Amino acid sequence: MGVVEDLKHEVSNLRKLLDQAQRSGQRKASASAPALYQPDLPAVVRYPLAEFAAGRGRNVPLPESVQEIAEVIGRRNAVRLVEGTRATGARKWRRQLYVPGSIPDDHRIATMIGIEAAIKLSHSHANCILELPSCHGLRKAYMADHALRQGDAGASVTEIAQEMGVEIKTARTLLYQADYWRRKLEG
Repeated sequence: MGVVEDLKHEVSNLRKLLDQAQRSGQRKASASAPALYQPDLPAVVRYPLAEFAAGRGRNVPLPESVQEIAEVIGRRNAVRLVEGTRATGARKWRRQLYVPGSIPDDHRIATMIGIEAAIKLSHSHANCILELPSCHGLRKAYMADHALRQGDAGASVTEIAQEMGVEIKTARTLLYQADYWRRKLEG
């Protein structure tokens, strides 16, 4: 038994040496905190959710953090920030946006919401990283409104699903909840 134990120990040492030889010349991963990566904003031309939030969807509540921003720059602009910011990190439903202390005219936030609103945002949230949720409730209301309008125009459930790019089951559910969304959107 002593010989077998010695051989196992020698094999273990050889494996360690082999691993070290394979890793030699490679950099060690640094354990320091990564620098904040701020990706370019997507080139959004239309903001349908923002227009809906300011129009028919004005009664649909926004998440607290977006509502806080909306109090400063307006509901439409706050939802534009959500729509125009990419999802970052492991949580794909969240978006992070850094607001600098001073915003020049050509800054991406200024091009998205306008320079006046960008300056207001900069004054209220200077040097902050905003966590912008995806406004799931507003998105659901938007989809329901779109499905209801198509249904009222005489489209079938299959046609609605194809137009919206969702499953038939989802379109059927949106139409099934029609009374709830009608009261919410018209109230």
